[in-house]
Amino acid sequence: MTNFDIFRYFLYLGIAGFGGPLAIINHIRQDLVYKKKWMTLEEFRDYFGYSQVAPGPLAFQVAVYFAYFKKGFTAAVLAAVGLVLPSFLIVLLFSVFYKEYRDINYIVWGLYGISPVIISIIFHSGFNLSRSVFANDKFQYVLFFAAIAISLFYRIHILFLIFGSALIAVIYYTSVERKNKSGGIKSLALFPFALLSEIFANLYFHGRDFVLGAAELINVKFLEMITVFTKAGALTYGSGFVIIGVLRQDVVENLHWLTAKEFLDGIAFGQITPGPVVITSTFIGYMVSGIPGSVLSTISIFLPTFVIVMILTQVIERVKDNIILKAAIKGANAAAIGAIITTAYFLSKDALIDYATFGMFAGGMLVLFFTKLKPYYLIISGAAIGILIRLIF
Repeated sequence: MTNFDIFRYFLYLGIAGFGGPLAIINHIRQDLVYKKKWMTLEEFRDYFGYSQVAPGPLAFQVAVYFAYFKKGFTAAVLAAVGLVLPSFLIVLLFSVFYKEYRDINYIVWGLYGISPVIISIIFHSGFNLSRSVFANDKFQYVLFFAAIAISLFYRIHILFLIFGSALIAVIYYTSVERKNKSGGIKSLALFPFALLSEIFANLYFHGRDFVLGAAELINVKFLEMITVFTKAGALTYGSGFVIIGVLRQDVVENLHWLTAKEFLDGIAFGQITPGPVVITSTFIGYMVSGIPGSVLSTISIFLPTFVIVMILTQVIERVKDNIILKAAIKGANAAAIGAIITTAYFLSKDALIDYATFGMFAGGMLVLFFTKLKPYYLIISGAAIGILIRLIF
């Protein structure tokens, strides 16, 4: 096994890895454990477990962990590039086509049918994640529903919800752990919670002021793009749809770079291409600043995860079982998965616009919950149904 072998395999996986992160991870398990025998099943389980610690796309992390521990830093870079490059090029082509030809009737009609299907896929993703991640942990469900309620009624940034939920989870789970060990609850003082919240708020607002000041010297749009995509990639746990939710708040609501409809179309392109769903960042970047924007946004969304994983490789065995870290991840995951549901809700306002789109949404939900049809087949079917409906009516 050489560095080139690793690059060639992950390039192949970047081309053939349809079906989302869990499908890609399953490909890695089948190919590298059982067929090529490049790693043991125990090693695979370790790498998959490690990927729960850092933010960012799970499949991307598993690939980087494997390559680093087998062949070092250069192999990790090649694995990362190989996995992302094919989907980047495909989405870039879609983006060019979309920007030039989206006003053609058949394109408009196809996207009309795709939009409600995308909403059903996002809802289904959130439901499946909650069921598999929370298991029987009732407190995670409490945080999950609280995050949904707060997101729906208050315009609080998702990242604040994720950090707040993580802090609350640390307080709760460490209290439970202490009770189990000592027979009595030694409550954590509110002072550390308030202090951490104040530190986080200061970092956020001072960081924003720094960015705005630096914008006077650097291309403002590019600096904003680096900030938005790096923040999403570095601070978001859970599914790629969580990162999509964070991007929606910034790209659609705060900065108004894209309309909600354009954003939905970008998610569709990310879903029907191989590789991680956050490759939607390529579409957003192209719509904002052309090819330079697409390159910058893609690098910015993946680079933080790569850097954090490289740091964690040096200490992962010592921190992966830390109770505070595990509690924080539970809380972050609960709020992040709640964000998936609210993202679907907000985007549905622009996708479910008549009886036909409501019907396609309901049909998509039924198909996803009761069959094993892959989402990209559903998207293609939605496009065909949308064109057919518009031709008839």
